[in-house]
Amino acid sequence: MIQVVTLSPAIDVTYTLEKMQVGEVNRIKHVARIPGGKGLNVARILQKLGKSPTLHCPLGGANGDWLEDQLERLDIKTNITKISNNTRSAITVSDTDVTVLNEPATELTDEELEELKFGVDESEVLIFSGSVPKNITTEQFESFLKTLKSKSETLIVDTSGEYLVAASKYADYLKPNLEELEQATGWRKQQAIESITARGSKVILSLGEQGVELYGETRVICKVPVQSGNPTGAGDALTAGFAAYLEQGEEKALVQGCAVGAASVNSNIAGDFDQITYEQLLNQVEVSS
Repeated sequence: MIQVVTLSPAIDVTYTLEKMQVGEVNRIKHVARIPGGKGLNVARILQKLGKSPTLHCPLGGANGDWLEDQLERLDIKTNITKISNNTRSAITVSDTDVTVLNEPATELTDEELEELKFGVDESEVLIFSGSVPKNITTEQFESFLKTLKSKSETLIVDTSGEYLVAASKYADYLKPNLEELEQATGWRKQQAIESITARGSKVILSLGEQGVELYGETRVICKVPVQSGNPTGAGDALTAGFAAYLEQGEEKALVQGCAVGAASVNSNIAGDFDQITYEQLLNQVEVSS
């Protein structure tokens, strides 16, 4: 059983156009609106991989009502905490490049955070994914993760900033990209990894076109041919793929995650991938140590 917990769901709006002209009127060719935010992306990938996750998230306002309806349509099992604030949106502008405009995570009251925390069930793998509302202190977040860890055999955390460092006390795996890791710790790559692993967490480090590195008892490196497309959500696909196949061992899970993440780049929509592309890339993953 895999559960996904997020504090920052969103409506992902993708605008596709030929060329974004800053300061000018832009004619959008296509608009897509889907359930988004890192945690929802992870849940959607897990669902497509056949893992039937349970998603725990806060939703509020008109945006929250729309997301709840869409998640039901996707047949994703949910445990929703109703909140007073309207759930955020995230805008992606896709032309020759990809520009992302993320609203900050919707703030939660202490009572709403507690309700969500105690609604999580026990599970083999539990994933916390996404940003943390700015009104939640690191002490509150640590308490939140301590409870999540007590309910899971394996806790995987993908977040950023001071919350990433705080998570290293309880997470079995942290999944930052290089920029997030260095900014959170204040160290360059190797020292940053050493500082995190010394606190008990293993690190799944996303390096974009350079592949993925796992730092635990040993180092494992996975690479696939560089993909062109929309990288938004590729890290979420990596997290989902790794969690989905972790029961087969870390290396096999990393290979799967690497392939799913790369396949997702070929999709214009975050949190999605083409099955045939995924299977083709799975045979092209290079593993080294």
